[in-house]
Amino acid sequence: RPEQRNSLNWPMLEEVSDALKKAEKDTDVRVIIIKGAGPCFSAGHDLSPAMGKGRRQIDDRPWNEILNGDGDGPSVWDTRARVQDHLDFDLEIWNCWKPVIAQVHSYCLGGSIGMALSCDLLIASKDARIGYPPVRSMAPGEEISLFSWHIGLKRAKWLSLTGDSLTAKEMLAFGVANWVFPKDKLDAETRKIARRIANIDSELLSLSKTLVNRIFEQQGFSHSMKSSGEIVSFGPRLKALRHFEKMVKEKGVKAAAAERD
Repeated sequence: RPEQRNSLNWPMLEEVSDALKKAEKDTDVRVIIIKGAGPCFSAGHDLSPAMGKGRRQIDDRPWNEILNGDGDGPSVWDTRARVQDHLDFDLEIWNCWKPVIAQVHSYCLGGSIGMALSCDLLIASKDARIGYPPVRSMAPGEEISLFSWHIGLKRAKWLSLTGDSLTAKEMLAFGVANWVFPKDKLDAETRKIARRIANIDSELLSLSKTLVNRIFEQQGFSHSMKSSGEIVSFGPRLKALRHFEKMVKEKGVKAAAAERD
């Protein structure tokens, strides 16, 4: 969805999920690359009615109507479903039996960092930026738990308390990115690395990925993601979110985000 800066809505996420499952079972595929079309990797979750309905959401209304419409707001079920459904998608990438590479150019923000950081490798362009601005107005962000695993305690708290973004140089220095290349060489260099990995037998690659994943599972990787989701599900009760949603309704997403920042 390049015209929407690849903002993540449920129809799009379901298509990506289906593509992952097909690639996972395709014996001609050794490595999977996820990248964004157009000017950036992704601006994050879609804040418009085009977001659609999640897998376990019961209320049929668009999310902004649930927050701002009549009644007491979203139910516990729907707030939990909204967050955990996103996390389940990130865990699909984590649990995919084949290596998955995130190819990140320009902005990777909000919910899209969950997609990028769940990949096995991250290859970025020099203009890449990755961060979670919604912590300034909406919720702590379940994706912050992924930052914690990648960059450590103090840096994770810095990003969770400010909503700042890491530059490509910082991504490389902090261990978020494996490689950084000039933007005009990013595609070719990513494919070169993917082809090097693809020289190895697919079943062996699967076992190698699983071995490393299990080490992090023993330390609580996926459990910490799910626990963060439970905390984030309190977000719709925040006064800050209701204020931000009011600004979005009155001024539009772009103006509201600018005033927030």
